[in-house]
Amino acid sequence: MENMKLGSVTVNNLDLAQGTPSEVECLDLFTGVADAAPEADQVHAINMSTDLDALLGSGVTNLKTQIEAARSNGGQNWFAYVLPLTANDNLLEMVDKAVGQVSVESVVNCDPVATKAELENMQSTAMDLIGKYQRRVFFQSAFRGPSAEESWSDYAALAKAVTENVSADRVVTVPLLYPDFLGAMAGRLANKSVSVADSPMRVATGTLLGNYAERPTDSAGRELDKSVLLDLHNNGRFSVPTWYEDYDGTYTSDGFTLAPETSDYRVIENLRVADKAARRIYLLAVARIGNRLLNSTPQSIAFNSTYFMKPLREMAHGVEINGIPFPGEIEPPKAGDIVISWPTKYAVEIYFTLRPLNCPKDITANITLDLNNYAEAA
Repeated sequence: MENMKLGSVTVNNLDLAQGTPSEVECLDLFTGVADAAPEADQVHAINMSTDLDALLGSGVTNLKTQIEAARSNGGQNWFAYVLPLTANDNLLEMVDKAVGQVSVESVVNCDPVATKAELENMQSTAMDLIGKYQRRVFFQSAFRGPSAEESWSDYAALAKAVTENVSADRVVTVPLLYPDFLGAMAGRLANKSVSVADSPMRVATGTLLGNYAERPTDSAGRELDKSVLLDLHNNGRFSVPTWYEDYDGTYTSDGFTLAPETSDYRVIENLRVADKAARRIYLLAVARIGNRLLNSTPQSIAFNSTYFMKPLREMAHGVEINGIPFPGEIEPPKAGDIVISWPTKYAVEIYFTLRPLNCPKDITANITLDLNNYAEAA
């Protein structure tokens, strides 16, 4: 005979991991020596209203100069972190500790590098931070500007020697051709009026804010011109300022990383798009650990392909205003852009395809004439 039971109702709240993660994109950690800072070696939050003299000391430092330029160019609601250092600090050890405390997209090193080893060590640190904290960062680092005794050719030769043969897809090197150009570049990348998929060279973002109309000169009094900029950019892989004839304002080149020539991540927007997707995919993957909802059956593969496609769909979302289409960060995902494979019974591999949209960086306009005699035809 069947046992009789008392009535029982159990209601469980199930977590389907459908929330929106916190964004770290456009969030920078500025670092540099500021011996006069009352609280050095600590991470401080800063915004447009922060009194930098009180926080970092009243003297002039690379750190303050670049932060001031960044918040001028960073747009509305600019926010960042700063890690003031003492002269005896090990930069990368302090960055490691700081990124363990706060999650950021970029570390802005305001004190100029002088050697290849410094750039390579930044790359190593960036990779270590992914392994230790799953925090994907890239470095924006200053390189010194020209001295009063140098010609442009001498300066360019020394600059290119520092980046030559360096392979570092998470390092962007910015020469201080203008004293605050690194900060202006960082602010431009952090400006939320555009997306992580936009190149810093985007002219529609507006001119660099600061004192850029007067071109710097070398030891012979020769003004900075595009031949020098092209050499530094194309041959030294530096991110440099630029301008367009008969078009007012000063803008920037591509955000060049020190990736190898054939790398997918030679320009910073490709790295930023991939990192944004990776941060969101990581959180979705964690929620599937030990969860048999993800298994090798066709039904589960189809369901989880949709589940893991969520960040790609969100990044592809665009909008149209007054007939003007503003695209998403990537093309909408297609069937087959996510492939789930089970190499063993307890290990799953998931492959994602992201498609950045085309972006015009070299425009050629061709004009033709129609010389038919339409009067004769009439």
